[in-house]
Amino acid sequence: MFKARPAARVLTGVVMLAVAACTKNDLTGPLPPADQIVFTGAQINSLDSTGRALEQNNSSDGTVKALVDSTLLVLTSGVVAKRLNVTTDLTSAPLYFVGVHRVYSGAASGSTWTVVGMDDPSHLTSIVEIGAFSPSAAESVSGALSDVLNGLLLSVSSAGTVTEYFAVGGTASIASTASATPCPNFPVTPHVTCTLETMHVSFSIAGPATSPTGGSRQATVAPVDVPAMRLTYAIP
Repeated sequence: MFKARPAARVLTGVVMLAVAACTKNDLTGPLPPADQIVFTGAQINSLDSTGRALEQNNSSDGTVKALVDSTLLVLTSGVVAKRLNVTTDLTSAPLYFVGVHRVYSGAASGSTWTVVGMDDPSHLTSIVEIGAFSPSAAESVSGALSDVLNGLLLSVSSAGTVTEYFAVGGTASIASTASATPCPNFPVTPHVTCTLETMHVSFSIAGPATSPTGGSRQATVAPVDVPAMRLTYAIP
């Protein structure tokens, strides 16, 4: 049976990729509070070079490689990020959300969902994430937070220090509506197909910081549609 990777570890790596890219080379400048954004070629190139350096520095860590490859795949697939109305004390900046739904069929079945909201990816300071897992090729998951339905809020300082707030209470709901539309920029890959889908998402999460600074953060989103990519894996 397919097992999901811990969401916290994956999202922390995403943050560090973006922080490193932004401190290395500010190629885009601040983003206006548009309703939707598409990651620019400059941002993707910067993340690509930083990600490869991260892989080299962690060559024995398979999770890092999977993280880098997965993150770049999402950014280059052409999925639009959508600004959502979020009630949160994590940040006052606009947050842009995108989703990834992975469906595994064949010898190992299962589904994972990741919904990520971030502020300006050129000057990343805040991330809200919802992750979920199902042992079957399901199209939805909902309920109270648990080992298979979790939330995470991240705050990034100007020095690149990451404070993690793991949600210990709340609920979340994710339901997928598939489409036959191919991901615009997804490469031809054996046993993997990429199509666009819409995730119907709502959540209300809260949790304490894991760092010595203490405190807690919360985030709530009313039912809304989130643009997403659907990766379908045919496992022999």
